[in-house]
Amino acid sequence: MKRYLTGLLLICLTSALFSQESAIKKSQVIETYKGKQYYIHFVDQGQSISSISRAYGVSIDELKLANPDIGEVLQVDKMLMIPVSSEDIQAKPAISVKPEKPTDAPAITVKLSKPDTSRVTQHIVAPKETWYALSRLYNVPVKNIIEANPGVDTLRIGQTVVIPSYVLQPAGLPVRPGFVTHVVAPQETLYGISNRYKISVDELVNINPELKNGLKSGQVIYVPDRKTNGASGSETIKHVVKRKETLYSISKLYKIDISDILRANPDMHGNLRKNDVILIPVKKKGTPVQMNEKEVFPDHDLNLEATEPVFPKKSICVNRPHDQVFNIALLIPFQLSYSESILTTEVSSLKLPSDYPSLDFIQFYEGVLIAADDAESRGVRAKIHVYDTDAGSGTMKTQRLISNNSLKNMDLIIGPLFANGFELMSEYAKEHKIPVVNPLSQRNEILEANPFVIKIQPSGWSYYNSICRDMAAAFPGANFTVMRMNDTENRSMADVFISELKKAASSPDLVHDVNYSVQHASGLIGTLHPNKTNVILLLTSGKALIPSLLSQLNDVRNSYNIAVVGMSDWKDLEIDFSYLHNLNAHFFAPWFVDYSDGSVIDYIQEFRRRYQGEPEPERYGYLGYDVTRYFLEALYLYGPDFMDCLPEIKNPMLSRDFRFYQSPGGGFDNTGVRLYRLNNYKFEPLK
Repeated sequence: MKRYLTGLLLICLTSALFSQESAIKKSQVIETYKGKQYYIHFVDQGQSISSISRAYGVSIDELKLANPDIGEVLQVDKMLMIPVSSEDIQAKPAISVKPEKPTDAPAITVKLSKPDTSRVTQHIVAPKETWYALSRLYNVPVKNIIEANPGVDTLRIGQTVVIPSYVLQPAGLPVRPGFVTHVVAPQETLYGISNRYKISVDELVNINPELKNGLKSGQVIYVPDRKTNGASGSETIKHVVKRKETLYSISKLYKIDISDILRANPDMHGNLRKNDVILIPVKKKGTPVQMNEKEVFPDHDLNLEATEPVFPKKSICVNRPHDQVFNIALLIPFQLSYSESILTTEVSSLKLPSDYPSLDFIQFYEGVLIAADDAESRGVRAKIHVYDTDAGSGTMKTQRLISNNSLKNMDLIIGPLFANGFELMSEYAKEHKIPVVNPLSQRNEILEANPFVIKIQPSGWSYYNSICRDMAAAFPGANFTVMRMNDTENRSMADVFISELKKAASSPDLVHDVNYSVQHASGLIGTLHPNKTNVILLLTSGKALIPSLLSQLNDVRNSYNIAVVGMSDWKDLEIDFSYLHNLNAHFFAPWFVDYSDGSVIDYIQEFRRRYQGEPEPERYGYLGYDVTRYFLEALYLYGPDFMDCLPEIKNPMLSRDFRFYQSPGGGFDNTGVRLYRLNNYKFEPLK
């Protein structure tokens, strides 16, 4: 009887366990992250790691691998990423969205009040927007957005979805007049936050000085409160500080109280600089309080004149040849297992190089070899160690290199070229203090908290900033107009251009913003100045719009001095070249090859001689040469500690310029950009 009761008890416990497990409803939301598909599961009360792993048919180890921050006790509403099996993929789930950019799995740890159903936002879905993108845009959990839109399975362009309103209650920051708090989402960037709240990155860092040490997921920061905008019961306008202006003179200009200016700009402390942008409260009602010039405010010098910005002096880097032998690790995914499939015997069976995985980066390698020989002829002594590394999301070969400690004595590592492998290698490089170069990624995340990472491809924000500085230098005193087709197309680019051009141009008043869908061609032409060079940035690639705009600008070119700046992808449009020539067309890109340059001609001839082919920029035929030549010469001239001198090394290569800037607490981002123009129907670089 005792055995019978014990068995019955076990059966009951097992039944209870499986009844609880069956209560776990499999998520219908699938996201693609780093090439793999995952269920997005939100933990409910009573669910455990083991019950969730059984419900989804994955092991606990797989679950922990996909969610590194997972604990033994799960928090309610915590978001988990659960790998999707091949059988599940074939079942075609109801909701399947692919994020525009990779996003981390962990949810934001903040307290949320109950949704205010009386306050909702209607959002029209833009191209490439995902549930994640909406979550980050409105700072509302993915789960709650999906629940607010029952019956919406797949997001479609132009579709209207409901965004519920939540009140964030983060702890740890005191109330600050004129500001609200923002909780940093995974993979969120300084530029993304600054763009969302319509302020510059510099202003954001000034408000939150701790951001100089890097941005962290879950971090709580201050951002401007756009509802109150500083002084109670007021709206604000932006004022660009001119030389010799004081707080008192600005307050007199706008007939407001100095205290209101200080409240609207709590981090200013009276230290005005030329071209600073400050908020000016404009009273809706009531009579402004007139200030006495002699009235004293603690910690504020009211008559301290705005000064020119003071920039730190450059460090001293001694340029002298080093005769030691440098060891360089070159990590390229040759995929040698496929090399035997390359056929070169029968002409009739030949395929394109792109059909063979082993040749994906062969031109990068060929450029490396030529650069190494060129550097050697200049006295550089280097030994290049070449390794076949992982392609795609694999990491096995990279892990083997790290476990064997084969690279610990390297002076420089170039690669790996794929994200997962580079992530592992960058941590290894940080541990052993070895500079590691990423030739392909544009993601700023690889620079975070790792001062040994060097990123070659400029990120969007640094790229646009460089363009603005270069254009302001190329066209001193010009009248700038930034035009986009509508509010959504290239919005981030346009916002950065407007903000940075106002800083770099001779006067902020000479920078104009035109929305074509609202102002049309007449609005664009209305911004032109008859006595200045008019630089028009057309930030659109509309196949029908561009030819029409160029034609209309061509009609008024006798009345205005015009220089049109276009997108690099205009080459794919059907455009009358005479319009581009008449309008002094300029273009910008991270790289540009001047085929009339003697160094480029020499390189092409050497490439042909060695490999019986043409170096192609799109297949990294120039990138491999430029990266290798630049860093070999940096090692030769400045030694193993060359990274300290990177911001000062100005050494243009064949297809790109390297201008490195170190992110706060992190690695080096390349801000180099190339401006080129159409001259005598030939493209040439703008010197």
